[in-house]
This record gives sequence, structure tokens and C-alpha cells, in this order.
Amino acid sequence: MNESPILYLSDFLIFNSCLLQQELIRTVDLGPFKHIVDDGLELRKAAFECVDTLLDSCLDQVNPSSFIVPYLKSGLDDHYDVKMPCHLILSKLADKCPSAVLAVLDSLVDPLQKTINFKPKQVAVKQEVDRNEDMIRSALRAIASLNRLSGGDCSLKFKNLMSEISKSATLWDKYYSIRNE
Repeated sequence: MNESPILYLSDFLIFNSCLLQQELIRTVDLGPFKHIVDDGLELRKAAFECVDTLLDSCLDQVNPSSFIVPYLKSGLDDHYDVKMPCHLILSKLADKCPSAVLAVLDSLVDPLQKTINFKPKQVAVKQEVDRNEDMIRSALRAIASLNRLSGGDCSLKFKNLMSEISKSATLWDKYYSIRNE
């Protein structure tokens, strides 16, 4: 019992670290170019990794309903390095807390749809293309977990997302192979 308040305090601190903080984003002037530096990226990655550990070790002490929106939703729409652990967290939540995920399923569709439809620039190097493919596969893994939820068909947005995936031969092949892993 004595450890519960500490855990709740750490939840609050960790959850707040999951959000994008504008004050940690700065623009560096490199002569004719401007480069945006996100000093909070590593903090957000670490925060989501801590949440992942919390879900594995003490799920009964975490309130997933208060975490999914806005924190997880924000992470699903963040940088590549943040999206990847968020897809894993979403898959775990879908398996362990399906009712909490179903309650907010509509709000999770847009960032997932944006991720699977993202196309790298034509001049992208192979590493960027490979990272994008990894991100799409990660999102499709999360979508496969969501699709296994009973009651997921109540969400029109999610049904439309699944329809979009099934109509795209490329996405469907990836989804089908992930689903059968």
C-alpha cells in the first residue's frame, strides 16, 4: 500500500513526459537552411518505454483509460522513434485492456491511417525507405491487434481503415503476413 502513491506520482510524471513539448523544439540557423531540433525526443522515447515496462510489470496499478487519450494518441502521431514503441503499447493494451481501447478506438484510427499511408520523398535514401517500411509494418501489427478485438466492428472509422487496407494490394499483403506471424 505504501508504494501506491509513489506509483501514481510516477505515472503522472511519466505520462506528462509522453507529450510533445513545444518549449523543447528549437530552430537552428545553418546559413541558407534552417534545421528543427527536438530536444524532447529522447525524453518522449524513454517515457513510452517506461510505460511499456509499467504495462508488463504492474498493469493493475495503471489506469489505461486515462493514458490512451491524449498520451498514446499523441505518440502515435509523433516522430518515428516514438511511434514504434507506441504501436507496441497499443497492441499490448488491445490484448490486456480491450474495453479501454474500444472506448477510444475512433480517435486512434487517424494517426494509424496517416502512418500506413505515409510515402517517403522520391529522393529519400534507402535507410529512410526502410525505416518507413518498418514503421508501416509496426502500425499494421497494432491494427491487427485492434482487429482481433470483439466489438471493434462497432467503429465505422476502424471498419473504413480495414476496408482501405484490404483494397490496397501492398498493404493487404503486409497485413496478411503480419496477421499470420
